[in-house]
Amino acid sequence: MAQAQWSEIEGLVKHLFEAGMTPDRGDLVDLAYREGVSDDAVDALDTLGPRHVTSLENLKELLTANGALA
Repeated sequence: MAQAQWSEIEGLVKHLFEAGMTPDRGDLVDLAYREGVSDDAVDALDTLGPRHVTSLENLKELLTANGALA
């Protein structure tokens, strides 16, 4: 499995959490496609389960546990 760079994902989604949002996997994958990020970043976000992500730290923990980060 390819692995994404955290800096790319963080740059993509940081504004959502700063605005107090708690996106789910679908929200994040949709955003990634709209913004045209790397396939690795899209694939990493696609590993998330069907739950809301509460913070950047929570997102990084989930992606790390899924082996999706380089």
